[in-house]
Amino acid sequence: MKNESIKLTRICMLNYYAWSVIADVETPDTLVGGEEVQHALMTRYLARAGYDVTSLVGDFGQGDLETVGGVKVRKTFRPHAGVPGLRFFTPRMSRTWTAMKAADADVYYVSCAGAIVGIVAAFCQRYNRRMVFRLAHDNDCLPDKLLIKHGRDRMLYKYGLRRADRVLAQTDKQVALLKQNYGVRSEVAGMFSDVPDEILPMAGRVTDLLWIANMRAFKRPAWFVDVARLVPELRCEMAGAAHASEPKVFPVVKEAAATVSNLRFHGGVKFNATGKLFANTKIFVNTSATEGFPNTYLQAWANGVPVVATFDPDNLIARRGLGAAVADAAGAAAAARALIADPAAWQACSARCRAYALELLAPEVVAVPYLAALMGQSVEDSR
Repeated sequence: MKNESIKLTRICMLNYYAWSVIADVETPDTLVGGEEVQHALMTRYLARAGYDVTSLVGDFGQGDLETVGGVKVRKTFRPHAGVPGLRFFTPRMSRTWTAMKAADADVYYVSCAGAIVGIVAAFCQRYNRRMVFRLAHDNDCLPDKLLIKHGRDRMLYKYGLRRADRVLAQTDKQVALLKQNYGVRSEVAGMFSDVPDEILPMAGRVTDLLWIANMRAFKRPAWFVDVARLVPELRCEMAGAAHASEPKVFPVVKEAAATVSNLRFHGGVKFNATGKLFANTKIFVNTSATEGFPNTYLQAWANGVPVVATFDPDNLIARRGLGAAVADAAGAAAAARALIADPAAWQACSARCRAYALELLAPEVVAVPYLAALMGQSVEDSR
């Protein structure tokens, strides 16, 4: 039965900025975040599993149709093409619609709140195709806190959210919030992550504390600069690119980081380069006020790295002993310092992180709810 589903089901996934992660290239105007990484990892897994997968991305100078790792990649529109005020309709919506039609898929998948959710929903209704949407942030469930600028786009998001055939969430908290605020039912689906076969012991790791994220205000990167100041005896590293929606955050943080002698500021790095950073660090620090389920947590745990964070999805860090949940920069500094000062405690925490990754981050485990949603089956039927 599963083999028949693989042969018959054509899947199209949309993520505008995913090209740089899929092809492992640097492109101008690229915003790479957790959803771009998830898109690349998921399309790669589905292609390896034998599914016919098309990825729709932006036009960054690549060919109209390319194949990478078994995934067919179609481009849509250039980042700044079109006349302001009209570019939403052409080329953005028109070329996305054309690319979806060319993909000729049975089911269309999109994640992250935005106008694209409504566009995909309208396409699927017009051509009688299935649609799966996954939440990417807690704010996707909060109408008054949506990370969407225009009222038009908010309306399109609401339209698409309520017309998706299946909605997936990252956490139980998101499931509850979506039901409460939109009246939409959803199911929890985990996140994809690469899990290395071997990891370094504590003594082999040269970095004490690591911070990685896009430079956005809600991620509070300046807090990590404060953390580094509070632990001058520890070697700290920080990586992250400027975000187009908040360009002023990056230079301010970069300037502040330059005043801290024990802090190395990398700036933006390609996703494939982040693996080495995680492999060589002892503790990962997250300072966000809000999130969904950060990919960086998964990368950390896969490398046996405890997470010290101000955001704890579904209290997972605290419940499973995967690091420390803290309230502020001072708490993060104290928790990190204490853990590094006690190698036995660090080793025990690292072992729990690694065990969690090996148990729950295996791609065949993570894929179960996604395949169920894409195939229109129950989770039990997809196993």
